[in-house]
Amino acid sequence: MRFNAIEAIATRRGITHQSVNDKFIRKLRPDINSLPEFDKLLEGWLAEGKEDLKLILLRHASGYADRELVQNAFYIAPEADIPLAQEFGFDPNAQDFKEGKEQFRLHLAKERNRYLVSAAKEQWLSTNSKLQCEACGFSFVDAYGELGGGFIEAHHKNPIETLAPDTIVHIADLAPVCSNCHSMLHRRRPWLTVEQLKGLIQQHRKGV
Repeated sequence: MRFNAIEAIATRRGITHQSVNDKFIRKLRPDINSLPEFDKLLEGWLAEGKEDLKLILLRHASGYADRELVQNAFYIAPEADIPLAQEFGFDPNAQDFKEGKEQFRLHLAKERNRYLVSAAKEQWLSTNSKLQCEACGFSFVDAYGELGGGFIEAHHKNPIETLAPDTIVHIADLAPVCSNCHSMLHRRRPWLTVEQLKGLIQQHRKGV
């Protein structure tokens, strides 16, 4: 982490990779005079959450870009954000997750509205008694018998960027998908559509 943080900021300042450590430390004098001092301060942050190193780096930052790099390097995601990030395949400390987490939270709230999902399952069951995944065809009842009866996950098909707190979600906006396909749909941005994932699965099956 130390090397990555030093290298990123030093590169912005035109410091060559060959002597990145020495030149960067010279920029931090008199607050930090050696790499062991830097490491000790870093240890204090990692072990005890001390902010001495962060404050020194911010004090020596040459502009907004440097300050943003420092803030991001020392950001620790709240515990509550970790399951949400994992749900969508993100590092909870990553900038793209921090910028989009409210949209992710909203997306899950829309997907997991129990009344809407219950109504959707009733409608899906009327035409698809095994509640098969729309992407891969997997059926929980086929795989697990009675235990899997009536189980399927609901995926919100509309792009997450279009969601707002007052967005009204209809059954037609949801697709029945298995847990694996749901994770794959959430894995990258922009997200795949159910049709795109279905095409990838079919293409892969043909190649196997």
